[in-house]
Amino acid sequence: MAHTHIRHSQDAAEPFSRSRVDAVLRTLPSHGWQAGWIGRRDRALLVLSQIAGLTYHQIAELKAGDVAISAGVATIRVPGGSATLQQSEDDLICAPCALARWLHALELTVIYPDNCVVASVIGRAMPLTANSPHLCQGNSEISESTAQMSLMPTIDQWGVPVVTSVLAGPARPRETPNRLPVQRVGVILPDAAAVDFRAGGLAGIAEELLAAGSAAS
Repeated sequence: MAHTHIRHSQDAAEPFSRSRVDAVLRTLPSHGWQAGWIGRRDRALLVLSQIAGLTYHQIAELKAGDVAISAGVATIRVPGGSATLQQSEDDLICAPCALARWLHALELTVIYPDNCVVASVIGRAMPLTANSPHLCQGNSEISESTAQMSLMPTIDQWGVPVVTSVLAGPARPRETPNRLPVQRVGVILPDAAAVDFRAGGLAGIAEELLAAGSAAS
């Protein structure tokens, strides 16, 4: 269940039924490289856009530190309000657990600058099942460095976050449904433009996932 108190915007996610969203969540992997990394990101994105009810622009603005998870509850802070998500018994569709796993993945990139280590950890992770342990029952603390990261960062060609600004010029994020547009090192965009760029990419990813889920049902 989500309790949301946030502003509305023209870039709000197209509403889909919870059964459609849950069906897609059940298909997303949390193990294997790169599938587990992208699957964790996509699961968190669907939770934020479809269950928490955030707009893509709000999601693009989020820092990892804006998400707090403890005792089966996730709280997402946005300008003007917050969204609260409660634990679901089925771990495949548990919204707080989805966010906890993505925060853990982001934390790995800070602890282990070597992408090979991150790939190994996620690659060897146990497959997620309905009866997997609920990470949301713990206290998902992250480092200050991770807290300052974008919650949905742009990624490189290997699927891991990069810290430079996004590619300037016309963007066509919907052409890359499996990931956010790739950044090029050394190209700087104003913060607002970078957020807009990420928001467009996030919208394309979510729509692709839900459209695929509709076609499969």
